[in-house]
Amino acid sequence: MSGANRGAGGGRPPRGGGGGGYKSTGGRGAGPGGYQPREGGRGASPGGYQPREGGRGASPGGYQPREGGRGQPREGVRGQPREGGRGASAGTYKPREGGGFKPREGGGGFKPRDAGPSAGGGFKPRDAGPSAPREDRFRDAPRSEPIKGDGERAIYGANPVREVLAKNPLAIRSIWVDRMRAEKSEHDPVAQIVTTARAAGIRVEERERTILDRASDDGRHQGVVAWLGAFHYTPLDKLVTGDEPALLVMLDGVEDPRNFGAILRSAYLLGAHGVIIPEHRAAQVTSLVSKTSAGASELLPIAQVGNLVRALEELREMNVWRVAVHATEQAQPIAKIDGKMPLVLVLGGEGDGVRPLVAKNCDFHAVIPMQRAGVGSFNVSVAAALALYELRRQRSH
Repeated sequence: MSGANRGAGGGRPPRGGGGGGYKSTGGRGAGPGGYQPREGGRGASPGGYQPREGGRGASPGGYQPREGGRGQPREGVRGQPREGGRGASAGTYKPREGGGFKPREGGGGFKPRDAGPSAGGGFKPRDAGPSAPREDRFRDAPRSEPIKGDGERAIYGANPVREVLAKNPLAIRSIWVDRMRAEKSEHDPVAQIVTTARAAGIRVEERERTILDRASDDGRHQGVVAWLGAFHYTPLDKLVTGDEPALLVMLDGVEDPRNFGAILRSAYLLGAHGVIIPEHRAAQVTSLVSKTSAGASELLPIAQVGNLVRALEELREMNVWRVAVHATEQAQPIAKIDGKMPLVLVLGGEGDGVRPLVAKNCDFHAVIPMQRAGVGSFNVSVAAALALYELRRQRSH
């Protein structure tokens, strides 16, 4: 097409001409303009972009320039607080008063549950009162931390608990049993203890075996632990009572709890009226002692004194004869001691025996004859059992 035809009608007008299209005055950069929209051409009409009437987004129009320029907030856009919460017509996000998480009324998501007795489902904390202790606090406690029940001390094992339950049930505050044995047949000793304790009005609580292990300091609890109050020692003068002549046992420095428990067991079975121990350098009544004694520690009177020599003097004033089971030149066989007299047998600790000052304050010295001496002497608990047996034999005749 020639240049003349371009300027006519359907062609593009020459530069600088009137009409629509591109218009510049004074050349590039001239005048106040820069870019000038074409008059009558595409998108004509004054100023910038104008939406079509009746087209997409018409009335009130899709894009509208913001008043005040860039950075001016518009109504209904992001960042503008909304009224009426989610789904409101004017805006999107509106922060709540007070901040933080606040559950919607009637809406979904997390809603705390009423912790009343009728609330169902999920986790519900248990009452941790004394009548229903939470087992979680025992399970989560450090392994080195001892477990304490309803009493100041515990006895464990079927025989010790059964004996205390039969002879002194008022001393028991509660009993813990292995839940796997509590409902067994009536021939099971733990099930029998459960039945007897409930009949006596003693609270019985089921516990996991690991909890019983810790309550008994990993002892052989056999699935039952009984909680008792503090141990009460008996005054010395209360041991010398009754119609029968006194038969007592005094321990001088027996520190092994198993020996102490075994002596208590023998003393109880052979009819002794009580045992005397010093306040220091001696085993005291503990759970292990109660277990070893098969419960005799709870049934036999035990006196604790500050000074054994002074206690021997008090016993002499009560007409009790003092016999030291101690190998000396003046010692005689235990069978030659008159067992029908009021007596107190004095036995020494492991290794040292009766101390010289204690032995000096005794009326007799006695020994238990041995056929061989290659392994030393009898264990103190064995010596106590043999000596008590001989004295009880004499009294029986």
